[in-house]
Amino acid sequence: MRAQRYIFTKLSPITRFLFPKDDDNLLKYLNEDGATIEPTWYIPIIPTVLVNGSEGIGTGWSSMFPTNPRDIINNVRRFLNGEMMEPMDPWYRGFKGTIEKTATKEGGYSYTIYGIMEEINETTLRNTELPIRRWTQDYREFLESLVVGDKDKTKEPFIIIPKEFKQYSDDISVHFEVILSEENMMMAKQEGLLKKFKLTSTISTSNMHLFDAKGVIKKYDTPEQILEEFFPMRLDFYEKRKKSLLDNLEVELLKLDNRVRFILGVVNGEIIVNNRKRAELFLELQHKGFTPFPKKTKTIEAVIAGVSEDSEETEDNSENVGSREVKASDYEYLLSMAIGTLTREKVQELCAEKDKMLDEIEGLKRLTPRDFWLKDLASLENEIDELEKK
Repeated sequence: MRAQRYIFTKLSPITRFLFPKDDDNLLKYLNEDGATIEPTWYIPIIPTVLVNGSEGIGTGWSSMFPTNPRDIINNVRRFLNGEMMEPMDPWYRGFKGTIEKTATKEGGYSYTIYGIMEEINETTLRNTELPIRRWTQDYREFLESLVVGDKDKTKEPFIIIPKEFKQYSDDISVHFEVILSEENMMMAKQEGLLKKFKLTSTISTSNMHLFDAKGVIKKYDTPEQILEEFFPMRLDFYEKRKKSLLDNLEVELLKLDNRVRFILGVVNGEIIVNNRKRAELFLELQHKGFTPFPKKTKTIEAVIAGVSEDSEETEDNSENVGSREVKASDYEYLLSMAIGTLTREKVQELCAEKDKMLDEIEGLKRLTPRDFWLKDLASLENEIDELEKK
């Protein structure tokens, strides 16, 4: 049943480039009250914690360190090419200020993030960017405190009424204009505009703690270490993906073989489908060695929506073959074929489809996990380009 709290949510289009559909069947899905829910963990093509950062929820540690996804993509390519990674620094999409990097005694790095405060004339300043994690409303309240002074009236207002400040910000951009006396402008410049108007913040790599693949909290000194630990796990998944894709194609190829054989049996009069009970036809298919295919399917979209796509099998006619019970529905891929398709022309069409699938299988066998990963990275990068154009 679809949870009500999710009815207004949907996946962003770029999600499928981070979490390819071909990986869905490789994930270990959890079960809650008899319903299949999200997997133990997802495995994107790049570690998304380096894209979004982490506020320490779950770990209890502050681990905020968002990185430019293009830098991550380029470092993955370097890894796949046997090259050294390049350092990755904090990055925030749309941020117009500056970020300065400084080495720390602890061995990591500290980053000072600066907003923007420009001098327009002798008495006017313009602020068009705040430091990271400083909200527009909070900054407005700070400027208001400069207008009225402190609550105890022991400190004179720095921004003199009626020369105060004006706000032109919207939901996308920051824009404040501050008007000072010439004397206060000189004082602010001497102290430093960014310091006086609290337009700096800092982040550090010395406190990055994350859950590793085994669910154990681990400290990382650099974002490159996180990426380095991610490589073998993701590469192993590409090996699993290749096997899964090949297995699925082999299954589809076997279905095509069975369909061709079934149609030829009908055309040549070896299999009679008209005026027969379904149970009799099921037993004949089983006797003649046609391959049974049970129905089952589960997609990531269905998991997120809370909807099960597991098919119901209610056929009464069944027999034990090997280690599982074969049901009449296992032959639905044959029995559901329309009478009009049971022709030699359809056989030719299926044989052409079979040849095409054989070529696809041979092409897939030639691919390596590295090839899969590079292709996914290119697709993700193209999608980022499209998003930036918009």
